[in-house]
Amino acid sequence: MGPREVVFSANCFAAAMLALYVSFALGLERPFWAMATVYITSQPLSGAVRSKAVFRLLGTLVGASAAVVMVPLLVDAPLLLSLALAGWVATCQFVSLLDRTPRSYLFMLAGYTAALVGFPTVGHPEAIFDVAVLRAQEIGIGVTCAALVHAAVWPRSVTALLGARVRTLLAEAERWIADALAPVPTERADQERRRLAGDVTELHVMATHVPFDTAAARPTRALLSALQDRFVLLLPLVSAVEDRLRAIAVEGEVPADVAALVEDVRAWASDAGAHDPASLAARVDALAAALTPADWRELLIANLLDRLRELVEALDTARLVAAQAIDPGAAPLERVRALLSERRRRPLHRDLPLALLSAVATFAAILACCGFWIMAAWPEGAVAAMIAAVVCCFFATMDDPVPAQRGFLIWTVASLPLVALYLFALLPLVHSFETLALLLAPALLVPGVLMALPRWYGRMMPLLIGFAGGLALTNSFTADAAGFFNGSVAQLAGVAAAMVATRLCRSLGAGAALRRLRRAGWRELAELAAHPGRAPLPAWRSRMLDRVGLLGARVGDLEQGDRDAGMAALRELRVGVNIAQLAPANDDSLAALRADVAAHYRARARGDVAAPEAALLARLDAAIATALAEVPAPRDRLAALTGLRRNFFPAARELDHARAAA
Repeated sequence: MGPREVVFSANCFAAAMLALYVSFALGLERPFWAMATVYITSQPLSGAVRSKAVFRLLGTLVGASAAVVMVPLLVDAPLLLSLALAGWVATCQFVSLLDRTPRSYLFMLAGYTAALVGFPTVGHPEAIFDVAVLRAQEIGIGVTCAALVHAAVWPRSVTALLGARVRTLLAEAERWIADALAPVPTERADQERRRLAGDVTELHVMATHVPFDTAAARPTRALLSALQDRFVLLLPLVSAVEDRLRAIAVEGEVPADVAALVEDVRAWASDAGAHDPASLAARVDALAAALTPADWRELLIANLLDRLRELVEALDTARLVAAQAIDPGAAPLERVRALLSERRRRPLHRDLPLALLSAVATFAAILACCGFWIMAAWPEGAVAAMIAAVVCCFFATMDDPVPAQRGFLIWTVASLPLVALYLFALLPLVHSFETLALLLAPALLVPGVLMALPRWYGRMMPLLIGFAGGLALTNSFTADAAGFFNGSVAQLAGVAAAMVATRLCRSLGAGAALRRLRRAGWRELAELAAHPGRAPLPAWRSRMLDRVGLLGARVGDLEQGDRDAGMAALRELRVGVNIAQLAPANDDSLAALRADVAAHYRARARGDVAAPEAALLARLDAAIATALAEVPAPRDRLAALTGLRRNFFPAARELDHARAAA
């Protein structure tokens, strides 16, 4: 905790009081909406505040408009109205989870805003338009005040922080590569790999706010996505180099010239000025050209050289793209421009079944609250339905939202005594806005400081939302004990309904999420092997890169068994590239090999088999023997076959020529 956190809290409080004052001055009915919006929108980075402000306002307008259409049409049929509103929220959440871009926040807001506007007005539908306009006005005031204050007082640029983060990330990658290529593997290499994977995901999150940053020169999202891709590519690539070095050491000593090259690449990874990457690449090519593989050990050496060549190119490109991201005002190099032109559109992994289950959980939670509300004629039933919608949407992107929802429940409960203290003891003493601001300061400033700390954000946000919503500040103050009790019970019931529905429908841990990601990758690998021309390779590579990033971000949260599976999944990107390298060849034996690979991955996706069958090893040995007999030997095909054999059968040693001939 330091000056940054204190200033952030002061900015939040100033923006909240400004929003509250403007709402009071305009005579709006629910000024507390504007105050709560400030805290929901505020982020330590000024660009993040502006991005959330834009999407929150747009989502509010869309959601309020949907409520204006649905409520008057269906108000005489409570069940149909409940189904319509619950279906709208669930559909918007489904689209939000599939979108996976910054605009997903817009869809999420459009969903639960309809619930926030629609449910409270079912008793007086004639006021729905006024309530919708009021909601839009209050949200607009809140986001505008938050954006203005955070941009004016000690703004923290996303671009500047991103540049520092990129430097750190590049240093981590260089240190990990140096450790991975060390003659004796270091114990910290695995930890560094997991840290790098998590930091790459953090880079992606920060990049979503860059378009809204206040900096004059800022990197494009295409540049940042390309940088993320370069770092993600390093994960399986360095692992492959590590694996080949170990495999060669098992077969015998690493040749002196190859060992010297590996050491020079390691020195260059630690210090970019130690060697010229072009000269390193030339040395790799010279050694590879002089090598005529005749046995398994020499094939491993040839494969190591291919991977080293790719590693030099990948790290050099990552450094160039990182330099461009750190200094976005500089003219981009030709290699960077070419890279950006290749990836203007990047298809991402989409988990339709999981998104659908999340939508079903939201639909069920809202409908359960509405059913109890209708049957019991509970006056505060609308609050329960609203809170269920909000809580389901808030945490839908998590593997297991229930722990976060439980924390939301706990800290909402923690806000209730504070709300009661203010409602029944302190607020009756207030007779001016200045007194109100002074009175609110302790309750808002302290949580605001803690909210700036990542580990406290998830606790302070529900506390502040519960506090602002519980006070329900309006131009005419009333303190109703029965209303406070019923409203509090309704809030807790809504959170509880969200937790139960989520637990029943879609809760899964990091290990289960990893297995879902791997099964999706296996299905696409099977398709790629069986029909190499049907799925465009760039689109498949993009989805696989995205999955590798998602897997890497979860590795630190896994048990050891799942963690090993997660690191194995990082190598499957290399498997797909190897399969694609075999696609141009029309040899019948290679077609049969691809069919066996496709059958293996289909079986894995179904959960029928974990290890590849021995027949696949025979196919690989036969294909390698055929390629070795050709003059000149097809280098790309041998590299692909060697990579497949090493990934599928890491324990297999020398080629079995008898098996290959059979």
